[in-house]
Amino acid sequence: MAKAIKRPVAYPLPAESLSVLKEAAIKYETLNVILGGRQNLRKSIAGDFDLIKLTREGVKKSTLKTLAAYLGITMEMMSRLLHTSYRNIQRKEEDSLLDTLKTERVLELASFTQRGIEVIGNKDAFAEWIQSPLTALGNKKPLDFLDTSFGIQFLTKILGRLEQGVFS
Repeated sequence: MAKAIKRPVAYPLPAESLSVLKEAAIKYETLNVILGGRQNLRKSIAGDFDLIKLTREGVKKSTLKTLAAYLGITMEMMSRLLHTSYRNIQRKEEDSLLDTLKTERVLELASFTQRGIEVIGNKDAFAEWIQSPLTALGNKKPLDFLDTSFGIQFLTKILGRLEQGVFS
């Protein structure tokens, strides 16, 4: 007796399944704005692969100004967060690209900024929050922890607690 071959059944996709793709695009939309959009980025970020590629290629110096504005900090403070001298940042042309390590830190700070704005509510309130001493940080400012990856991770956890309504 011959075995019947099972054929895969084609199921129609509901129109709603595309919303997952739209959700992902929206996730990166704010990040694109924080980094200065088309003016600073050669192409918009649509996913993690784009972030990896951008890290390897480098972001423009002009991206730093946009990010600093979202964080509510000066370019001198931004240079400290990037572990470079302010003079080195000043010397660069607006269109010159940062190296991989600085770009990675900029993207990490931008992702943290995006998360902070989502949790705190808006750009100005977030900028005020990072300048305010917190009990959870031993009465230090969140800004004091933005110079290391572990500090950014720690602050991201605090944002998660705030989002859940846990006193932090």
